[in-house]
Formats: sequence, structure tokens, C-alpha cells
Amino acid sequence: MNGLKSDEQINDNLLPSLPSSTISTLSPVSGLMNEQKVALDDDKQSDEHKQIEDERYDYLPQDYALTERDLCAHVIIETSLKNDLLVKIDDISVKQHQMVCLLDDSKWLNDDVISAYICCIKDQVHVQNKNDGKVYFENPFISRLLKRDGGIGIHGDGTFMTDIVRNYLKYDMIELPINIDNKHWYLAIVNAKKSEIQVFDSLCWEFNRNDLTTMLQGLQYHLDILRRQQDSISHKWTDLDVTKWMITEQLREPIQEDSSSSCGLFMLKFMEYSTEDTLCHPITQEIITPFRYKLASILLCWKTNTAAMTTMLEQSDIEEDPNDVVMLESPEDQNKAKSLNSLSFKNKYQSLISVISNMSLHALVGRLCSYIKSIKCMETLEKVWVQSSKPYPISLTLKKLQGILNEDLPMNRDCFNLVVRRNMFDNI
Repeated sequence: MNGLKSDEQINDNLLPSLPSSTISTLSPVSGLMNEQKVALDDDKQSDEHKQIEDERYDYLPQDYALTERDLCAHVIIETSLKNDLLVKIDDISVKQHQMVCLLDDSKWLNDDVISAYICCIKDQVHVQNKNDGKVYFENPFISRLLKRDGGIGIHGDGTFMTDIVRNYLKYDMIELPINIDNKHWYLAIVNAKKSEIQVFDSLCWEFNRNDLTTMLQGLQYHLDILRRQQDSISHKWTDLDVTKWMITEQLREPIQEDSSSSCGLFMLKFMEYSTEDTLCHPITQEIITPFRYKLASILLCWKTNTAAMTTMLEQSDIEEDPNDVVMLESPEDQNKAKSLNSLSFKNKYQSLISVISNMSLHALVGRLCSYIKSIKCMETLEKVWVQSSKPYPISLTLKKLQGILNEDLPMNRDCFNLVVRRNMFDNI
């Protein structure tokens, strides 16, 4: 373990944009959160359906096996438009194109996804009253600004960043997510009790950590300003010269087995599990891989996510369908959906298949019916969803399909004929 001095400064002009607050006009699939279950058979409804009352996450799950709720969240992400706002937690906004990295294990996590999960960590710590002023969880945007300040310096009597650093002095530990040139994530913890900088790096990269020393220099600039100010608040820190603190590597050997794509996931787990001296839970590649897919659902279904969600269904253009029944969307919607298909088939549906293969037919049908009933957009209701040429040309709109699910309405004749054909020939 080597102490690193503050004179190693690297200019860093990276200044990301502030989180966007763009609001998208979306069709209502917020039924994923609060939908009422469809009783296909009130007398024979399965227990697993009765358990799907609350569709929000109000805790950070430690079991990363994908559930029915996770499946629906993945479908929403995959079928939403590129600029649809899917997650809005506190002041962090995440759009569809920023979420798709969670459905492909070869993709690298971006700042917005990481910031959103950090909000979830803060939320859980607050609810469980475990923090008690001990730990402050910072987001990547502020870490970058500290690094910028360390590279170019600060003029005058401080900025809004100085006020942020002033708040740090109320805490024993400051957890700072650090990004190395858009290539690697790791966690640096400013431990004021020990006057030590603790580094958690899943790859245990051996280098001088110039990015960290530059960020610490930026932090030092603001601490120096506070030290000179007359009205500086009282604080717990016994030493304000952070650039002289020892930097200690907390991991002796790498725990990340892939090349680099999961480093952001490891960093989030370091933030969640770190204590004053160690990690409260073991972290391995075996839990990180399923955590990626679970994280997509956690963010989408988090209790304080205020974003609406899209329900656009992506349509595959398949010629000569052997079943002669196809789901239809308008040509315009098809083109939009195809332009979003940046994930490989293998990666895109890997998590969905793993869930579907373990679900009962009753559960799958029930979820589909709930989804259909949740749609209220008049334009969407008039779209043709099912088309068949046998026993005669039949086109069923979404509105007709909703009518089938309404026990108070008579069954549509076309729907009845399709059901009869299926029962007789089982080859729609």
C-alpha cells in the first residue's frame, strides 16, 4: 500500500451534461406498477397470480433470479422508443437508449444508470435508518467535476461545488464513483475517521491512479476554501489535508472475470456493501452477471420512479408465417422499432427466455391479459393486433381483444370463430 501525493495532477476537461429532465408522451404501461390482476378463472386462480399485487421494488433485492415482474420490465425496455423516459428517480433521468446496456452483458454501464441505482441505495439506507450521518453516496457527475477542478484549479472564493464539499464534512465516509477515460469504473472511499482513501477496484489495475489524485486535488481546493472561511461549519474530520492521506487498495487480486463490461456493476455493489473496514457481503462474478438483468427491473420498478412507461410493441416482419396469425403495427412504428434493435438476438432475449421457460402457461397468459387491459390509448386500441386468413379473413383490433376480457360483454363473432378453429384444428 503506497501513499500518493497531490502533485500528480492531470488536466481533465470532460464535463458531462446535467441529467436531462425531458418528459416523453407515452402510452400507459404504468400498469406494470399498479395493475389489477385479470381473473381468467375466479374459482381456479393460481397462488402465483395472487402474489403479483405490488409491482414496485421498495427494497434492494439480494436474490437475482428473474421473476415475472422482471420479464415485463425487460419487455418494456426492449420495446420502448429510443428517447422514451423510463426512469426518473430524484433528479436522475434515464432514457431507453441508456437502459439497454442492462440487457446485454457485453455493454458498459453509463453514468445515468449508475446514478439512478445510487439513488436507490440512498433511499434504502434512509428508510432502514442505517446511515446515521456516516456515509455519503456521491454520483459520477460530481466526481467528474471534482476531477475537473483538480486539473484546472479554482478561482475566487468557491463555487456551488464548495457547498457540496462543505456537506461532506458532516459524514465519516464519502463514496466516490470514478471513471477512467470511459474505460473502467472503480470506487474510492474518503474515510475521514482513518484519514485514508480506500480503493475498491474489481480488476485491481496496477497504475498510479492519476485520475484519483487529480480528483483528490480538486477536493482539496474546496477544503482549503472552507478552511479559510470564517463561517465554516463544525465537522467530524480531524485532518483536512486529503492529498496527504494514504491510498490503500482493498482487494488483493481481481474478482472480475470478464474483460471490462461489468466493472460498473461491481462498483455499485462495492458502494452497497462497503463498511468502515470491509465488505459486508462477498461479491463475485457469479452474482454480478444476473445482477445486471435484475438491475433493469429494479430501476424501472423502483418505488420512487416517477417516469411514465411506453407500451409500444416491436413488430418482427416475418414472411409466410406458418401459423397464419401475425401481430401487426403500423409501418411507421415498425421502422422506429427496427432502428432500436441494437442488441444481438442472443443477448437481447437471453434473460427473457430464461424466465419464460420457468413460467406456467397460466402465468404467461395472465400477464398478457393484464397488459392488454392496461392500455387506454384510443389510437393504439384501433390498431390491428391479430390477423388470420382462416376460416375467413379476420382482423382483430386491440379494442376487440379487450372486449373478450370483459365478462360483461358478449364475445365478438370473429374472436369466437378463431377460438373454435383453434379447438378443432389446433393450428391457427
